[in-house]
Amino acid sequence: MRSKLLFLIKYMHRFRWWYTGGFIFLGLTIWTSVTIPEFIQKSIDIISNGEPSNRDSFYNYVLIILGLALVLILVRTLSRILFFVPGRLIEKQLKGEMFRKLSSFGKDYYDQNSTGSIISRINNDINGVRMITGFGLLQTGNIIFSLSLTPYKMWNLSPALTLYCVIPMVIVFIIVRVGMVIMVKNTHKRMDALQKLSGKTISFLSGNGVIKSYNIHRWAEDKVEKENVSLFKYTMRITWIRAFILPLLGNLEQILKIVVLFAGGLYVIQGKFTIGQLTEFIAYSALLTQPIMGLGWVLTVFQQGFVGISSLQTIMDRKGTDDDKKPLPVQHQKNLFKNSITLKNLTYTYHNGDHPTLRDISFTIKPGQVVGITGKVGAGKTTLINLINGYLRPEPGQLFFDDKDANKLHAEDIRSVAKTVTQEVFLFSDSIKNNVTFGAQKAEHTNIFNDVIFKSAFSDELARFPKQEETLVGEKGIMLSGGQKQRISLARSLYTPSKLLILDDVFSAVDTDTERFLIKQIFEQHPAESLLVVSNRTSVLEKTDFTIVLDEGQIEAIGTHEELIKTSAFYRDTWQLQK
Repeated sequence: MRSKLLFLIKYMHRFRWWYTGGFIFLGLTIWTSVTIPEFIQKSIDIISNGEPSNRDSFYNYVLIILGLALVLILVRTLSRILFFVPGRLIEKQLKGEMFRKLSSFGKDYYDQNSTGSIISRINNDINGVRMITGFGLLQTGNIIFSLSLTPYKMWNLSPALTLYCVIPMVIVFIIVRVGMVIMVKNTHKRMDALQKLSGKTISFLSGNGVIKSYNIHRWAEDKVEKENVSLFKYTMRITWIRAFILPLLGNLEQILKIVVLFAGGLYVIQGKFTIGQLTEFIAYSALLTQPIMGLGWVLTVFQQGFVGISSLQTIMDRKGTDDDKKPLPVQHQKNLFKNSITLKNLTYTYHNGDHPTLRDISFTIKPGQVVGITGKVGAGKTTLINLINGYLRPEPGQLFFDDKDANKLHAEDIRSVAKTVTQEVFLFSDSIKNNVTFGAQKAEHTNIFNDVIFKSAFSDELARFPKQEETLVGEKGIMLSGGQKQRISLARSLYTPSKLLILDDVFSAVDTDTERFLIKQIFEQHPAESLLVVSNRTSVLEKTDFTIVLDEGQIEAIGTHEELIKTSAFYRDTWQLQK
């Protein structure tokens, strides 16, 4: 509990003056609310006495009630603004911090947590924090002020009648509290079910093409239906409890009015109360029901919010890959790949693996060189380039950028040197131009955009699109072919200059003519100082300074095209087959 309160205080402290103002105006709201019934009582007593001499006093009381009502509208509105705005700002701040935190995690975190679960946390759990820091604090202040001033006013009128009102309120509160406990338990289960359903939905929508290809619609529907029914079951349990609690809370005011009307009516008959005093007491009993109703909801909001905070803390308290590292100064970043990138007996095992994916990999890349990597499927090619580009982190003393250990460098430093066109191309649901310029630090000249589109062999196809560079590519580039997506991704990497450009099998989805054009642009125009090309096409690899042949995570051979034909059976067989 202490850690959750500290979590809230950390974000609320920034808006302490907003909350201070909110409590001041909330106090004025409650004071105004309990003051109005006093003048109503005086007005009604004047009416019941029927004395014409008190007409001026009656007019004054009515004007005072009207003035207080206008003040009540103003201070109540201000109190809500001063509570709700910080709640929304805290929500905004939390979502930004969550995104930055999630961006700092490595592959191991995303292997253990589904996308749907993460999205559910960002939407639902942060919403719980917003409710606490906005509505929850407002209602807490409302309850404190109301339960202080209103019972005091009622007690001054009649202690006995006040006690009569307390009895049904206590009974209703106990029933509501029990119901809330049951509801919170089911809310926890509902949140888990919602995370699972979100994960399944996103997974199946992303793999919609595979589901259609294998005609497994029924299997996918059954999986979603199972999670959907589970969510429905817990939602209905919550609905049943609400269906019992809400009418009980809603009718609490009517119950109190009956109690006050019966007992207070006897007081009026006995001459202990005036009609005005009875009306004033009924007004106070109505005001008293609001905080009692709010108390049940406040407890629920805080309980649900604390559950959400626990979930958020599992993310916020987790250390990111680079949390203990600071990026190098800009000038040092510029000189990072001045001499070489060196791998020394690099061995890497995935967090969920039981044997190394790469073993004893050693070679050096120097500025200006073009290096190739080839090998069988599963040989470790993608793992190797992900270690070089900083997506995966090696053990200390195995990978160096000049004399700096990659294990101690910030990801920002490594990616200032290396840019990667990955095997799994990803395009955002945006225009072609925005996808190409994504990640650029500043808007570049139009000629640069046209130049990279030409170098990536996409000019002719772009010209055929009705909206050209403003054409929307759809979710994950669904409107484009595999080759088109690869070339847009290549254009993105060329848009911002880099020292090392890593191309992970970018020629796999293009035809022979396009391949020749791309080879010419990449190898002859030198879009980056150095190139690291992953490919199994010997027409590409024969133009490298040297090529590394991987086999089961180890270097089988290393050398030029002519040398590998003699020393590597895999390379020689591949070359003969493609020739």
